[in-house]
Amino acid sequence: MFSRTFAKAGARLFSSSSASAGHSRRAAYGAAAAAAAAAASYGYMTECLKIEIDDATATKLMSALSGASKAPAGPRYNTLRPSPPDAKYKLAVVEFNVPGALNGGSDKGPDGHRVDSIPIANGVIKTGNACDIIKYYDTKHAEFAKAVEKYDALIVRINPGQLSQGTLPGTQERFDDLMCSMLKKGKLVWSSPDVQTKMGAKDALVMINKLSCGLPDTLAYYSADDLEKGFKTTCAFQPRVIKQNRGSAGEGIWLCWLASGKYPSKNYGDCMLGDDDYLKLMEMNDNHTEYHTVSEFLEFCVNGPGSAKAGNWYSTFPGKYLEGGKEAGGQLVDQRLLPRISEGEVRMLMVKDTLHVIIHKKPEGGLSAVGGNSAYTYYQPGAPEYADLEAKFLYQDLPQLKKALSIEGEPLPLLWTSDFIPMDGATPGSTEYVVGEFNCSCVGISKFQAVCGGTLSLADVPDEDYYEAVELTDLMGSKAIEILVEEGK
Repeated sequence: MFSRTFAKAGARLFSSSSASAGHSRRAAYGAAAAAAAAAASYGYMTECLKIEIDDATATKLMSALSGASKAPAGPRYNTLRPSPPDAKYKLAVVEFNVPGALNGGSDKGPDGHRVDSIPIANGVIKTGNACDIIKYYDTKHAEFAKAVEKYDALIVRINPGQLSQGTLPGTQERFDDLMCSMLKKGKLVWSSPDVQTKMGAKDALVMINKLSCGLPDTLAYYSADDLEKGFKTTCAFQPRVIKQNRGSAGEGIWLCWLASGKYPSKNYGDCMLGDDDYLKLMEMNDNHTEYHTVSEFLEFCVNGPGSAKAGNWYSTFPGKYLEGGKEAGGQLVDQRLLPRISEGEVRMLMVKDTLHVIIHKKPEGGLSAVGGNSAYTYYQPGAPEYADLEAKFLYQDLPQLKKALSIEGEPLPLLWTSDFIPMDGATPGSTEYVVGEFNCSCVGISKFQAVCGGTLSLADVPDEDYYEAVELTDLMGSKAIEILVEEGK
C-alpha cells in the first residue's frame, strides 16, 4: 500500500480509503485524478489530497502529476510595462552599475539591470501607479539628485559595497546623504541608510534582547577594553559566538569554546578567563577550526593577524573588527552559542509587516548554513512546524521592533529577512527561536538571482520560477503603495 500526501500549509484534507468507502483501487485513482483536476482548475494552491493506492497505480499517478504543466498565473512581462499617465504615486527603482564589471555587476543580466528590477517596478505599475528604473552614476551625482525630486518614493536595489567599487572617493557617503535629504523632504526610501544601519548592524541583537526573539545575555563591544573584560567573563561561563559587524557570508563570526570543555564559572560573573586559557574557534564562513589563546584571539580581533601578539591564523579575513569605532561600524557582538544551530536556521522573508515565506536552511558539512553550504526547505505562512514562532514574532515582537531598534520615525523595510536559531524551550521537549541576524540591504529574490551575472536575462527564468517570484514582487508593489497611503503622502 502506498500513501502520499500532496499539501501545503493551511490545506484541507481529502482522504480516501478503499476499505472504508467500499471503492476499488481504480475508483480511488479516478477520484484522485478528479480531485486533483478540480483543485487545479479552481487555483487551490493550498489544497491537500490524501489517497491510498497500490504501488503500480501510484507510479502512474505521480508520473501524470509530474508531467502536468501549471497554468500561467496571468501574462508574463520580461520588459518594463508602461506606467499609467494619471498615476497618483510615482516611484523609481534605483540601480547602480559597477564601473568595468561585466553587466555592471554579478547581480545583473546582459541588459545591465538587476534581474529582479523589472518585476519589482511592474509590481508597482500593476497597482495603477507609476514606476521607472533609474541609474545612479557616481560621476553624475548632481544630475541624479535633481532627477529624483519628482518621485514620491525610491526603492534602492544596490548591493552593499557596490558604491565603493571603482567609484570616486566618498560616493557611498554622498549617496546616503542624498537619500536622507529625500526623507527630510517627505519622500520615502527603502531601505533608508538609517534603517539599514540599525537593523543590519550586529548590535541590533542587543537592542532586541528583551523581546521574545532576543537573548538577554547578548552584549556589544566598541572598544578593546570592553571586549577583553566582557569576553573573558562570558566565555568563562559558557560557549559564545563573537560576531563582527561587517560582512554578510559568515566571515568574522566565530564560535568560541574552551578547548578543555570545562568552564570555570558555575554562575555568570564568578570569574574571568586568563590570557593563556586555550580556545577552540570555528569561523562560520567556511567552518574551519583554529586553536588560540584568549590573548591571541583578542589581539586578532583588535589589531588583526599581522600583530606579533596574534599568533598564526588561517582565516582569510583580516580581523580588526573594532577599526574605525562605532561610527564607522566597528563593533563586536557577544551572544550565547546555541548548539542546536547545527539543525539549521529558519528565515522569515518579510514584505513590510507581511510574512511571505519561511525557509529552513540546513547546514551540509559543518555548523554554518551560508552560501551554497546548505539545503533549503520552503514553508508557507501558517505551516504547523513554525506556527508558534510565526505567532510570537508577527504578533508579539514585530509591533515592538521599530521602537527597540530606534527606527520609529520610518516605515519597516519593503523587503527584509529575519534569521532565527533554535534553542531548547522552558518546557522539556519544546523549541524556541531567537534572532541571529536581520537583513534589509538589497535582499535578493532567489528565483531571479539564479540567472544573473552572465548571458541570461529575465526572459530566461523558467515560467514556474517566474510566476512564483512575481507573487513576491507584486506584494512588494502593493505594500509600497500601502505605506505611501499610511504615511499620508
